[in-house]
Amino acid sequence: MSLTNEQNNKNKKLFIWAASLTIFFAMLEIVYGFITGSLMIIGDGIHMSSDAIALILSLIATIMATKATTNKRTFGYKRFEPIAAFINGLTLVLLPIYIIYEAINRLFTPVEIIPKQMMVVGIIGLAINALVGYILSKGNSNLNMRSAILHVFADMITSLSAVIVALAIMFFDLVWLDPIGSIVTSIIIIRGGIAITKESFNILMEGTPNGYSVEGIKNSIKGINQDLTVEDVKIWCLSEEEVYTLIKVNSSANMVKNTQKVIKELVSNTTKIPSEHIYVDIN
Repeated sequence: MSLTNEQNNKNKKLFIWAASLTIFFAMLEIVYGFITGSLMIIGDGIHMSSDAIALILSLIATIMATKATTNKRTFGYKRFEPIAAFINGLTLVLLPIYIIYEAINRLFTPVEIIPKQMMVVGIIGLAINALVGYILSKGNSNLNMRSAILHVFADMITSLSAVIVALAIMFFDLVWLDPIGSIVTSIIIIRGGIAITKESFNILMEGTPNGYSVEGIKNSIKGINQDLTVEDVKIWCLSEEEVYTLIKVNSSANMVKNTQKVIKELVSNTTKIPSEHIYVDIN
């Protein structure tokens, strides 16, 4: 079921708060990253900058999803949400790849790091990310919201890693942990980004949504009447919440008047797809 206007308005306000906090700290972190010489802090600042863009994109998607349908946009603008999630997922893959490239260079050409400042910025970053994550957790979950939260979670991991690495440098002079930590956290972030990208790509390609079975629907309809032949079943969704299905049925016998209604009720009860989203074509 799609989010109500009230739920969308709530998500919109949360995105505004989260984006504002993220933009402020991203700029602060990038500046101090160059001052301290820490790639992890610079990387976290870049991730947070991408988070700010992701949150703004999610905000735009939330606003667009509430726009009314028109003659040219008969389904409205709900597809904007999976598009935003797809872009967010791609940034969670591409940016960490760049950080890994820089980290490998740092392994061969180390730079001086100021661990105390690195630790302070890492602690502040962890606190800011935790606050932004808490704000977003109060929203109503959908693919768009989850992709934004994943961005924030990725930065929480990076900030925590920066604090741990700063302590290791301060007490054990393990400077090489900075690029190694960047590589490890980037790999973790990439895995989450791939999952979000695949899920949103499946929606954009009108693939069968997770948790739904074409064969299951066919078998359910065959159970109504053995004379029914299911020619085709298509299941797709506009966004994660709005799932539709089109069912084409042939019959060799005279069908009763309410067969279409019976099929709709059966499929709706089986799949939880609203009956108004189920289209049955009987030949």
